[in-house]
Amino acid sequence: MPARLIMRPPSEAMRRALSSHPERDRIDPVRAAGQHARYVAALITTGVDVHLLPADPELPDACFTWDALLAFAPPSGGETALLVACRPGEPARRNEVAPVFACARKVIGHRVDAMAIEPPGTLDGGDVITYGDRVAIGVSARTNDAGARQLAGAVQQLGYRAFLCPVSGRLHLASAITPIGAARLVGTGRGFASLDAAGEDVAPRDEVERILLADDDVVAANVLAVDDRCFVASGHPRAVALMREAGEDVVEVELDEFIRADGGPTCLVAPIP
Repeated sequence: MPARLIMRPPSEAMRRALSSHPERDRIDPVRAAGQHARYVAALITTGVDVHLLPADPELPDACFTWDALLAFAPPSGGETALLVACRPGEPARRNEVAPVFACARKVIGHRVDAMAIEPPGTLDGGDVITYGDRVAIGVSARTNDAGARQLAGAVQQLGYRAFLCPVSGRLHLASAITPIGAARLVGTGRGFASLDAAGEDVAPRDEVERILLADDDVVAANVLAVDDRCFVASGHPRAVALMREAGEDVVEVELDEFIRADGGPTCLVAPIP
């Protein structure tokens, strides 16, 4: 995972965040702001370069910057080669995109190819995971086939292999599976099922290691891997134990206010390679 992240603290508007969580009515924006600040501090201690946008009092979900922007270096490594302005499936979230995109251009500081997902396509960044030379794109309630195919075509030109993966029963692909290395994924059975449904080349067992979590530890399947550390929402000791047994350095962070808003560690960052 790159060492540059765009983040945005929540505002009072977070009380109105889009969420299907049973405790969404208990979201406390003040407590969330404190959790966000501590998460930022924990990331900075690892040497991550965090670029903070101001909170937006009009946008309840603006803290979830991953959904607004995707950035790709070539699979072989190097500088950022492509920026993608997403087109969230929820129309109310589309005003979140421009500020994150503008920030990314400043962070990169050099000429870079850019594209925007065009209608009728929709794409949430949370439906996209990248590992090695593979990009898995979830087709979900927020990301449609048209949007997924636009992204697939763009990343294929960079040299990635792109796969469209069906997502049902949850918000995003990354809600149940995330990469913690070029050849290591962590997820629940349902998360891996989404990948397997797209074909045997998405995550072949002889090439990509799987850390399988219990279905009721799904919150812990949303992992931000950065600087050889895995940031995981606290409160899931079984999942943490499995990751540590696999040799991962796990950092638990308190993010329950964001979980009530259907978010997690990856949702709160827009990574820039």
